[in-house]
Amino acid sequence: MPTIEITLNVLVLGALLILSGIAGYLPRSYQLMRKDRQIAKLEGEMVQAHAELLDTQREFCDLEAKMKDITNPVITMNSKNTEDPPQTPLPERDGVRHHRATGSS
Repeated sequence: MPTIEITLNVLVLGALLILSGIAGYLPRSYQLMRKDRQIAKLEGEMVQAHAELLDTQREFCDLEAKMKDITNPVITMNSKNTEDPPQTPLPERDGVRHHRATGSS
């Protein structure tokens, strides 16, 4: 039975282990750094959106406080005159719907 003899230097083996560790660590750390930046960006957008909502709510509360003194803030655009005749409702059109020329029901 033939035997194969392999000589391996311990220093070369250690260097290969260190290089393989670095080769596995660098892409993963880059991936995590990218994800952290993306999460920070999304958190910033959420904080901005919440700040806009709070500003709008504060403006609404200020407006509500100003309107509190007014008894009737609604101004009518038309006034009802007793001289105008009451409007009559339109006649029903059920017959037209059931007897269409297209044949659909």
